[in-house]
Amino acid sequence: MSYTIKRSKRRTLAIKISAGEVMVHAPLRMPERTIAAFVHTKRAWITAHVERQRQQLQALPPRRWRSGERVRWLGQPLTLQVLPAKRNQLSFQHELLQIAVSTRSNPVQKVPQMVQQWYQQQAQQWLDDFFARWPSAHPLQPKAWSVGSFRSKWGHCTRKGELRFSWKLWLAPEWVVTDVVLHELCHLQEFNHSPRFWQLVARYAPDHQRSDQWLRQHGMTVLNDAFLDYADFLE
Repeated sequence: MSYTIKRSKRRTLAIKISAGEVMVHAPLRMPERTIAAFVHTKRAWITAHVERQRQQLQALPPRRWRSGERVRWLGQPLTLQVLPAKRNQLSFQHELLQIAVSTRSNPVQKVPQMVQQWYQQQAQQWLDDFFARWPSAHPLQPKAWSVGSFRSKWGHCTRKGELRFSWKLWLAPEWVVTDVVLHELCHLQEFNHSPRFWQLVARYAPDHQRSDQWLRQHGMTVLNDAFLDYADFLE
């Protein structure tokens, strides 16, 4: 069974399967034979999940970034309209993302770049508004927050107290986005996934298990650039 090992300053082993690929998160100095033995004990579980994900992905049409395709903003469908123009420009109105692409640009490359840039700008504004409403006296106070691009995670809390999120998170419904932000905020107090951490999450995001289930079900297509949608699982 093939898998990739990602080492970090963690204490335990964990397996993550995304788009049919197996990633093992391991402590920095853990011997590979220990990791291999752990993976072997989970072989049946891994095989079942990999096969299920591959079947789901095979059933989805690949994204080609053409007019008529859909993406989502906070769970609501947006239709792409790609038009030739003198200069590159993106506008949003009435559930339509209108993307004007210069004839000097390659639409296959330029359209996803422009869509990502739009999402990052909109997501950053969403975060700024969220923290503008966040109580200044709240015990969980981030030093900074930003939106970037991650391949296999929704958000991250640094040891400096900075929160970073994937722009793809904002394809999810707003209640999911909010719970992920609260999840990362809780890491400011508990920089782990211990029982105390989950107790803290339950205090601020009591419905987080519903969000966790949504992310497990739809995350592999939302995080995957080839699909970037979950409509086929909803409709």
